[in-house]
Amino acid sequence: MDAASGEVIEVELQNGVVIIEGNNGVFMEPVRVLNSGYDMHDVKFERYYSRAFFTSVSMPSSGVTNEGSDTRKRKRKRVYNLNEKEVLAENRHQEVRSVILKAHEAFQATVAPSLRNYITFDGRDDCVPSPSKSCSSMQNLGIEEGEVNFVELAALWQAPLYEFSFSKGQVDCEEEESRTTPMFNTIIKSSSRTSEVAECGACKYLLPKSCTFLISDISEVHRLIPVGDSKDGFNLMVIDPPWENKSVHRKSLYPTLPNKYLLSLPVKQLAHADGALVALWITNREKLRHFAETELFPAWGVKMAAVWYWLKVTVEGTMVSPLDLAHHKPYECLLLGYLPSKIGSTSEESVQFTGSREHADLPDKFVLISIPGDHSRKPPLKSLLSKHIPGQRHAERGLELFARELSAGWTSWGNEPLRFQHLNYFRER
Repeated sequence: MDAASGEVIEVELQNGVVIIEGNNGVFMEPVRVLNSGYDMHDVKFERYYSRAFFTSVSMPSSGVTNEGSDTRKRKRKRVYNLNEKEVLAENRHQEVRSVILKAHEAFQATVAPSLRNYITFDGRDDCVPSPSKSCSSMQNLGIEEGEVNFVELAALWQAPLYEFSFSKGQVDCEEEESRTTPMFNTIIKSSSRTSEVAECGACKYLLPKSCTFLISDISEVHRLIPVGDSKDGFNLMVIDPPWENKSVHRKSLYPTLPNKYLLSLPVKQLAHADGALVALWITNREKLRHFAETELFPAWGVKMAAVWYWLKVTVEGTMVSPLDLAHHKPYECLLLGYLPSKIGSTSEESVQFTGSREHADLPDKFVLISIPGDHSRKPPLKSLLSKHIPGQRHAERGLELFARELSAGWTSWGNEPLRFQHLNYFRER
């Protein structure tokens, strides 16, 4: 890497997104991307990466490591035959393996050497809690002492009585006019061009610029459907469902949702009149991939367009697990598809999903590389997807479903969209 290329990477790292030239991918540092939505605060690295991967993956040695081990009786390895779904998953993996490897090699050669300089904890090594530390059930849910558990609060009979009070982003300024609004089942808009603070009792939550959110269960999501004119709908939707998962359920990490309820999400009704780009986060389980492609997208009226891959790395640049590990790949999938325009004919035959100016440049098998955040926190996709929304004459109208944090200028819905907005996650700029 020459000096000029190095300087470009340094600048791009400051902004949070580095293009991996010629390798159909980018590296993203999510904290710096999120910071652009606030005017007086920054996200704390140590809170975003509180379970971060700050050591390299220790690869198993193939040699003899213990003296005398050759004299022990070795257990004969059982031959495991893959079932049908596992065979399909392995075939998918082999199709993208070389693409992921190529992007990762380019990342290691260009970005990785400078990475540690841009993720800092202010010199405090005690900011990353030990994973062996015992946790209460609230902490297992990722909820720290002093924070509001919105899921439990919404289940109380007093839920309709809870309110937010709002003030401008300068938290300690008592002269600002404040307003109040119900906490649950109410669309809350922050039209301010500066960040605001929402207070609930002693808890304070920082709202990014010009954001909108709705805290509710799935039965109330219809409140976001545009009334009358669907040109008030959304042309970019990011959906991160709490997929059913035995491990998540066993550890009580977060509430999950049966797949059948996802079929009833009003995605088509939420869309803009000129169509929408839909991005769906999904795990590597073949059962879920098959469900999304054959049932979920058709139920929503979405036509598949591309698949992206989120490759998780450590701060040293290594993958968080071996690439070919059978049941724990170091990447997750993002399925991308388009909803057709509601203007004129809406039959599938009359809609051009490929070849048009809006869709032709949406890359397939695109690799997004980043260090994973805490509690299944996904990297923000706004800056990467906004250029691919249908109808370039329209401004971006973004919606995140099952959100756990807010985005500037976007609408967020879920049962805990303020999960990562507590002031504990920020520091004054």
